[in-house]
Amino acid sequence: MIKLGKIEEKINGKLKTEKALHLTVIDPSDYENGSVCDAVVKKAGDAGTDMILIRPSLGVSPLTIGKCAREVKSCTELPVILLPTNVGDISSDIDAVLFVTLLNSRNIYWMVGAQALGAPVVKWSGIEAIPTAYLVIEPGATLSWMGDVKPIPANNSYLAAMHALGGEYFGMRYLYLETGARSKVHVPPDMVKSISETSDITVIVEAHDATKEHIASIVDAGAKIIVTEYRNDLKSVISAIKKK
Repeated sequence: MIKLGKIEEKINGKLKTEKALHLTVIDPSDYENGSVCDAVVKKAGDAGTDMILIRPSLGVSPLTIGKCAREVKSCTELPVILLPTNVGDISSDIDAVLFVTLLNSRNIYWMVGAQALGAPVVKWSGIEAIPTAYLVIEPGATLSWMGDVKPIPANNSYLAAMHALGGEYFGMRYLYLETGARSKVHVPPDMVKSISETSDITVIVEAHDATKEHIASIVDAGAKIIVTEYRNDLKSVISAIKKK
C-alpha cells in the first residue's frame, strides 16, 4: 500500500478541522502569455483556497506545465498538485500527482496502461503519488471521447457508488467525480450522498461554475474536496464549503 506523503497528510489534517477543502484548478495553456500569479494564484489564496491543482488541456507540453508550476510556487506556499491528462504531463516541479485510473473507461490504456508507463517517472522524480479513482458522469463531454468512457448516468447513483466501492477495494483513497470540462451539468448531490454512504473513499467533485448553493449541497452530501476555477465570487463559495 502506498504510504501517505506530506501533501496527503496535510489534506487529512485539514479535514479533521474543516468540513471540506477547496482546490483552484489552473490550465497552463491559459497563461502562456500572462501571469498566472496575478490572474489567479494570489486572488485564490486571498479567497481562502487550500491548494492549487494544475490540470493541462490536450497538447500542453511538459515544459509549459513545469513553467506554470514554478511560477505558481514562486508566489504562494500552497501545495501544487497535478491532475495529468497523459503520461507526458508529469513534471518534477509539482508537489504531488493525483495518480488516477479511469474507472469507467472501455480502454485498458486509460485504466492501467498509462499508469504503468507513468509510474517509473513519478518514482524517479520523487513526486508524491496520491492514489485516485476517476469517474466520469454524463454527459462527459470531450473527456468521454478521449478516454473511451461509458459515462455514469446522472440518475443512477447506485451505479456510481458501486464503482466507488470497487475503486476503494482496489486501494484508491480518493475518488474524482466530474461531468466533463466546463460542463453546464453538475454532479448530483444524491450521487455524492450514495457514494459517501457506501464507501469510505474521499470524494473530490469538480464543480466549476456551479452555484454556491449547489456546491454547498454537494458538501452536505459528503464531498470532502471541491474543485473550481478561480471565479469572482470564490471567497463566498469557499465560505459556503467551509460553512464559515
